[in-house]
Amino acid sequence: MKIKQNIRLSEYNTFKTGGNAKFFCEVKNEGELIEAIKFAKNNNLKFIVIGNGSNLLIKDEDYLGLVIKMSIKGKDIDSKNDVYTIVSTCAGESFDGFISFVVSKGLSGIENLWNIPGTVGASVVQNIGAYGTEVKDYIVSVEGIDADSLNKFIYKNENCNFGYRESTFKKNKNLIITKVFFKLNNAFIPNLEYPALKDYFLDKKNISIKEVIKAIGKIRKNKLPDWKVLGTAGSFFKNPIISEKEYSDILLKYPSLPKYLAETGFVKIPLGFVLDKICGLKGFKIGKVGLYEKQSLIIVNYGGASYFEINNFAKIIEEKVYEKIKIKIEREVEVI
Repeated sequence: MKIKQNIRLSEYNTFKTGGNAKFFCEVKNEGELIEAIKFAKNNNLKFIVIGNGSNLLIKDEDYLGLVIKMSIKGKDIDSKNDVYTIVSTCAGESFDGFISFVVSKGLSGIENLWNIPGTVGASVVQNIGAYGTEVKDYIVSVEGIDADSLNKFIYKNENCNFGYRESTFKKNKNLIITKVFFKLNNAFIPNLEYPALKDYFLDKKNISIKEVIKAIGKIRKNKLPDWKVLGTAGSFFKNPIISEKEYSDILLKYPSLPKYLAETGFVKIPLGFVLDKICGLKGFKIGKVGLYEKQSLIIVNYGGASYFEINNFAKIIEEKVYEKIKIKIEREVEVI
């Protein structure tokens, strides 16, 4: 492992923002991760761990600590019975690469998460979800290193406190994930409850897992920007989860606002609908920053926008939503 200095962080995140990291390293096993943490501690440096940087908004000023890029790789079949298979994968693997691996082994369950940029470790931290599937529903356990003690930890699913884009690991950055165990199905049963998928396969039978993956790729391409071309971190905001009472109050003024089931007594409302239909912000843009024309949950850096510009733009969106429906929306993107 080599500790580098003054590395430009805009090259390590999909929003393409950020100053330099005073120190930077890439770790390829747990030993190197521990070595990197020790370097930070011995030099009184703060540190952060990143994956592919696809859910980050990095500030313009230099990061005066150590940035650790998680690059621990490896995946394997651990056990199998007639119904399911336990598969392990390291945190530095790309999530798409992991999906391709399990599909090649005839396994299913996480295919609806296809084409989400990011690593396996980051997917767990964020509890990614798309098209009716959340990653938490297939996780058995999570392994990693506790940066406080430098000891190894193993958390079972029920100890990870998974919620909507939340987990124990998002709240406690000292718990650094290195490996994840998944329980996947041997038999493929397509999950087509999401409206766009249901419409895509309308009246079609005997659907294969590869057809589902192909469909999701097409739907996402038509709806989302290419992060390799435009700076973005995907959905910038969470869909609000509000009480039934709050929803009823908003409905009096905006009767067409949809809702989706959440935990008892609460509903989830589509923020994209709020931004487009209630706030009239479809395609809204200021300078180099804007809401993506095909999906308003996404903020786009159209080229050369700074953290300052993106952050200010997001504040304007937050204010406009509160002005209309009196709901404080939360950011999904993490700020460094």
